[in-house]
Amino acid sequence: MSVDAFINLPTKTTITGDLRAERAVRIDCDFKGNVITTERVVISKEGQIEGNVKCSSALISGRVKGNIVALESLTLKVPAHIKGNILTKNIYIEPGVVIDGVYKIIEEK
Repeated sequence: MSVDAFINLPTKTTITGDLRAERAVRIDCDFKGNVITTERVVISKEGQIEGNVKCSSALISGRVKGNIVALESLTLKVPAHIKGNILTKNIYIEPGVVIDGVYKIIEEK
């Protein structure tokens, strides 16, 4: 996937409202609202979301205050801080990541 395929929300920006997309989303800003996409979500260490995230996969290094549903996979890297519950099929948590909530693995049927 090329960088142009992402919806980029840059640093030093505050966005309020919900985002629904059928493209990958990269968040480097302060985002207040829900993010729903059929593709990947990347939240950089500068990014923070106050709202729920639903996507196919996610790579998070920033802060999320809300629930995360990553239907395929979720990778949490330092200095990620999650305050909410997580539902995903596959998860990788780097040592040092903070999760204030519970996570549940989606089981194959």
